[in-house]
Amino acid sequence: MATILIVDDHALTRTFIHRRLEKEGFNVLEAENGTNGVELLRAKDVDLVLLDFMMKNMNGMQTFEQMKYFRPKVLCIMITAYAHPGLVTQFMKAGGAEFLVKPLREDFERRIKDVLSRHQNN
Repeated sequence: MATILIVDDHALTRTFIHRRLEKEGFNVLEAENGTNGVELLRAKDVDLVLLDFMMKNMNGMQTFEQMKYFRPKVLCIMITAYAHPGLVTQFMKAGGAEFLVKPLREDFERRIKDVLSRHQNN
């Protein structure tokens, strides 16, 4: 099963997502900030990144740009409570795979599976 990296500075959010994804059979890694997320991405074989936008020191877009530098084809889903159209457009133009709005809906696992499936078939 795929390995998913969760990058979010809120421990409760990481734990919630981690537990739900493990129940679906995914291997899950966690990072509490963008810097650690980039380091994990460089060190581990990651299929998909779930990336919070609002983080201290380095926001999700800055983190995504660094991740793309090291792994240009990295699949990334941005998750945020602040989904203004400009951010969504910027992220998708930069190569983002999907955008999820917090609080996460009950079907977020299906949407993650859809993204993985779409990109495995390409």
